[in-house]
Amino acid sequence: MKQIILCVCLLLGVLCSCDKKPINGKLDGRWQLMTIEYNDGSIKECERIYCSIQLHLVELMDKGTTPLTLIGHFSSADGVMMGEFKYQDNMEATVTEEDLNRFGLNSSVTHFEVEKATGSKMILKSDYARLTYRKF
Repeated sequence: MKQIILCVCLLLGVLCSCDKKPINGKLDGRWQLMTIEYNDGSIKECERIYCSIQLHLVELMDKGTTPLTLIGHFSSADGVMMGEFKYQDNMEATVTEEDLNRFGLNSSVTHFEVEKATGSKMILKSDYARLTYRKF
């Protein structure tokens, strides 16, 4: 009986240790960009723009009339950094400032302050804009 209990505990320990823990806390996951509030006071309502964050990668997707997908680096150490986007629509390509503007970014590397990060809402603020996301 003790051997069966020991085997079950060992098996549960092995199964639980295989799961990857999110390294970015509540920032990890798939988000929908709801609004971009620019520093000049203007607000853009967003439709069909998504952001997926996992480990050290960020994927930005615009599923609107002119679809675009960008893949870049993500870091949540000391604030949030998104940048170094090198992939566009699954091909290595040069990403333009116009491409980045769709997602509320204005440079190839953008640093954000996390204003709010819950299980359902995320607000990121940069020197360019304030981005409000909802969990998707």
